[in-house]
This record gives sequence, C-alpha cells and structure tokens, in this order.
Amino acid sequence: MSWKSRWSEEHPDAAALKQQLTSEGFDAYQWTGRPGGAYLDYIHTQDEVVCVLSGTADVKVADEQGTVEPGDRMDVPANTYHSITVTGGEPLVVLTGMRKN
Repeated sequence: MSWKSRWSEEHPDAAALKQQLTSEGFDAYQWTGRPGGAYLDYIHTQDEVVCVLSGTADVKVADEQGTVEPGDRMDVPANTYHSITVTGGEPLVVLTGMRKN
C-alpha cells in the first residue's frame, strides 16, 4: 500500500507528531470517529495526512484497501477518493493534517 507507513513504533506522542506535521507544511488537528462510523468516498483538494493515535479502521485510498492502527500514517494525495470505517469498540482518534496552500 503506497499510502500507508509507520510514524511511530511506540506510544503515540500527539504533541511531537503535530510539530512534525507542521514542519512538513500541514495544518494539523485532532479528529475522532465513533465506533462503527463510516466516512465513505470523500475527497479533498489538498494533500492530507492521517496519523492514528488510538483505535482501528478499515481504509480505502483510491483502489487500495487496508487496515490502520495506532502508529500508522496515511498519506492521501489531493483529489483522491478515500474512505474510513471505524472498527472495534473504541473511537478512532487521529491527528489529521491538511496541506497548507
């Protein structure tokens, strides 16, 4: 999966991660998806990065599918359809960054 990588092998440090995303040119904010929530086929006009702090989700980016868990990073290019479905019994908590224009 070209869109998935690891940003952390240890416990997530949201403050350090936010600083990292800012240095990469992203406006970063925390977002929470409810258990069972499905956010299907949406698109942004800017590059987006999503770093998982807690919870799990099934993800589709363009034509590739996979699962994300704490420590995973998703890089979604601008104008690319993507979907997230929260799995498990706990919320999905992520630090999301949108590329500054």
